[in-house]
Amino acid sequence: MRYLLAGLLILGLVGLASQAYAGDTADITITVKIQKLSVAVNPTSYDFGTMTAGSSEIASSYIAVTNDGNVTEKFKLGIPSGEQGSWTPVTTTPGSEEYRLSAIFKDAQPSTYGAEDSFTVGVERTASTDDLAETGGVEGEKGYNVAQDAARKLWFKFEAPSDTVITTQQSITARVTALVD
Repeated sequence: MRYLLAGLLILGLVGLASQAYAGDTADITITVKIQKLSVAVNPTSYDFGTMTAGSSEIASSYIAVTNDGNVTEKFKLGIPSGEQGSWTPVTTTPGSEEYRLSAIFKDAQPSTYGAEDSFTVGVERTASTDDLAETGGVEGEKGYNVAQDAARKLWFKFEAPSDTVITTQQSITARVTALVD
């Protein structure tokens, strides 16, 4: 009997000791959001109309480029490989059967485009303080640091071939890509 009472006493003391050292609990909620890079353009085309060989024209209206992703973005422009009409895209002054396509992100129609604003197959441009922008222009107009749901105005310039035998309408795809900024 004495051993039984001693055993029960030890068990009771162990029980009290474990209760005396027990802690309280707290929950932590972990949240996560998956990055979504996305861009939308409106309208989805622009028509420069009929031009003469060796001429150039700045678009009379802009393309709205909107960050419809869920993070701050910057935009990249290029011409995808594949069939792009019969002329060859270049980033220099166009010669025979060549053209140059340039673009600038700006609120108002730009007047001056540089080599850093032109792009072609294999020569993509990512928006920066100078690329696809007027140097020294307003930061909030450029194609980088674009907040979710914000839009930028994109103005194209087309420089026609210096001479050409192709007089049918040509279609060129300019691709805008959203990147993390």
